[in-house]
Amino acid sequence: MLVSSVMKRFAYFATALVILLAALFAYVNRGSIRDTLNVWTKPKLPIAQEYTSSTGETSKQNTENMKEAPQKVYAEIQPVAVSDTLVWKGALPAEVNLAVPFLLQAPHQNWVEPFEDACEEASLIMVDAFYQGRHTNFAADEGEAALLKTVAYEDSIYGHNKNTNTREVARTAENYFGYHNVIIRKITSASDMKAVLANGYPIIVPADGRALENPNFRNGGPDYHMLVVKGYTKDGLWITNDPGTRNGPDYLYKQDVLLNAIHSFVEGNMEAGAKEIIVVLPNS
Repeated sequence: MLVSSVMKRFAYFATALVILLAALFAYVNRGSIRDTLNVWTKPKLPIAQEYTSSTGETSKQNTENMKEAPQKVYAEIQPVAVSDTLVWKGALPAEVNLAVPFLLQAPHQNWVEPFEDACEEASLIMVDAFYQGRHTNFAADEGEAALLKTVAYEDSIYGHNKNTNTREVARTAENYFGYHNVIIRKITSASDMKAVLANGYPIIVPADGRALENPNFRNGGPDYHMLVVKGYTKDGLWITNDPGTRNGPDYLYKQDVLLNAIHSFVEGNMEAGAKEIIVVLPNS
């Protein structure tokens, strides 16, 4: 009788210990577990479309800009004209997915300056890589080097690199990355963005980070954020590369959530920011 009682207590203790250890393991590895669940539950996406130029070749014109420190200094930032020229004739494709390589804005997951606020730079680098015909995501060392070069350029031109607005980002695309046609386009509906994507152009989106409702963001998300929209699904989801999370490749946002979050930067009042997007057009 005594032996039976001791054995039962031991069994209860062992069970409790196993449960405690399992809970501790789950807590310590909650990030990895969440990442695995995200992979398992992510719906099947459309086949990613690589960029080809009008000549049928991938564009390589901007690689040197990434290797050398910028020299030209602009005394004044000129506004970029707003254009409504990006249209799609006929019915929009049911789904689009552009093969944009991913870059985490904190490549080594060191969420300190300048990487904590490097979403704008990361978005530009991703779009540039797409037009260069790159097929792979950025390794940590490579991505960090590209980000630091872009940040150095912004510091030399604008006097800062944090919270660059749509016009500053567009000017960086022109003057540092070497693109000749960068458009800031006001949007009123999902169709405005889908038309751009259907034409084969990824979109750089400025947003109220908290309004994105991304569960991967710390403390509810940043006040100001920027990401790349690279497609959409048949069931109304946006396919994005969100540089603000390691789960950012092919991250899916609900259509209305992303649309409502789109605002250009206005310090202290993001909801007052214009609903506009940046479209970098290829040089060929």
